[in-house]
Amino acid sequence: MKNTFGRGLHLLFVCIGVFFIVRNDWGQALLYFGLGLAFDPFAPAQKWNDKPLWQKTVLLSELTLVLVLGVLLFFSSYF
Repeated sequence: MKNTFGRGLHLLFVCIGVFFIVRNDWGQALLYFGLGLAFDPFAPAQKWNDKPLWQKTVLLSELTLVLVLGVLLFFSSYF
């Protein structure tokens, strides 16, 4: 079974997140990138260890971006 619904939602949330990064709205970008991670665009039933390296890299880089946005949002109130 193809995961077109999850892939579409993931892509939509990532595109909206990029839009908010361009507008320098870190909170909204964090929200949409985080929601995008909830929808696995590849194969949700596949175990993490069975995923190819490039899929792990994509998901981990998106998670890293979410963490960086969270740190930026947290420290932006101090500067």
